[in-house]
This record gives sequence, structure tokens and C-alpha cells, in this order.
Amino acid sequence: MTERTAERALDEPLTDAELDELETFLASDAVPQDCMDLEMLDGYLCAIVSGPAVIQPSEWLPGVWSEGGRAATPAYGSSEQAQRVMGLMLRHIVGLQRTLEESPTRFKPLLYMADERAKGEKAPAEATAWCEGYMAGVKLRDDDWQPLYESREARDWMFPLEALAFGDQDPEFAEWIDDKEKRASLVDELALAAVLIYRYWHDRRRAGAARERGSRRGPSDSGRKTRERLH
Repeated sequence: MTERTAERALDEPLTDAELDELETFLASDAVPQDCMDLEMLDGYLCAIVSGPAVIQPSEWLPGVWSEGGRAATPAYGSSEQAQRVMGLMLRHIVGLQRTLEESPTRFKPLLYMADERAKGEKAPAEATAWCEGYMAGVKLRDDDWQPLYESREARDWMFPLEALAFGDQDPEFAEWIDDKEKRASLVDELALAAVLIYRYWHDRRRAGAARERGSRRGPSDSGRKTRERLH
């Protein structure tokens, strides 16, 4: 495969079959018991591409395999399998970013439906895993996210994410998830909230880059004009 072909492949969104393949691996005996499932991974990667700074895979990958990024890695069957799994995750993160950037109205969190989850008391409620993953992504750059929390308008966009992620443990959010209608309302807000958060940081990064270009260009332009007047 040529380098150009590889770049094209990275831009291709995962097919349903490839999502199933990644989901199966994340649920297999090859990964640590506290490995993220596909829903949590989707939220995690969404936060990573949406935030204030570029985060390299070497930093976010440990958090996929084990909560808190503890030193744990999958027991891959081969180097080819390791490359395949990593390739699927990289394509998924690129696909998330492209959707949020180019087709925000098409963005939807990858949520398990209730009947798709394993039966049992420990199965999290709808959207909880996605939001837990998203907040884990925020935690990677907790301090850098503070401007959003300090913005009155933008702060509200985090509320459905926090309520669904922490409502079962934090009394501050408990009343917002204590019945199906309230929870469903929060779930319905997730896609728009994620898009608005992405746009907030995207606009800040773009404005910062413009200021940086201006500061680099300013002194040289000023000097050039001074020289022109002298001559």
C-alpha cells in the first residue's frame, strides 16, 4: 500500500462490519477487564477531537485499555492484529472529526440501545458509558478546558454530558436522571451539545492561530514600511 493510499484509507469512515469488529475486540479476553467498550470509546474520542489541544495517540491510548491509563495493554494475537485495531481506532477518530467539522447535522453519538446491552444489574443506563468516555477525554486536559466552564453559555453545553456521566454518583445531578423522560431529554441534547463544544474550541483555536500569525507578521511589515519611507 502506497503512502497516498494509506492516507485515503485513514479518511474512510468505519463500516458497520468494522465497527462490529472493533466492538468484538474491545469485549474480548485479549483486553483488560476495565477496557472501554465501543460506546465509551466513541465518547472518549469525540472529546479528544473536540477539545482545546491536539492529543497524540500515545497519550490517549492507555486510557482506552484501562481506567485511569494504568499500565495495561491488550494481548494481541499478532502484530498484524495490533496494527488492524489501531488502524480502526485512528480511522474512527478521523471520521468523528470530519463529521463534526464538515457535517455537524449528521453527527450522532454511538449509543447502545437498552436491548443491545448484556442483561444484568451492572449494565449502565442509556448514554452513561458514552458520557463517561467523553468526560474521561476532557480529564486528559482538565485545566485547558476551564475557559469553557467559565463561559456562562458554553458551560450549559456540558450539563447533559456531566449529568448522564455522573448522575448515579453525584447528588448534584441525581434529580435530572431519576425518571425516563428526564434522562431521554438529556440524551436528546447530546448531539447538539457535542457539536457546539467542538465549534467553541475550533473557533478559539482558529482565533488564536490568526493572532499568532498576526504577531509574527506585524513587526516585519512595520519594518518594511519604515524602510520604504526612508528610501
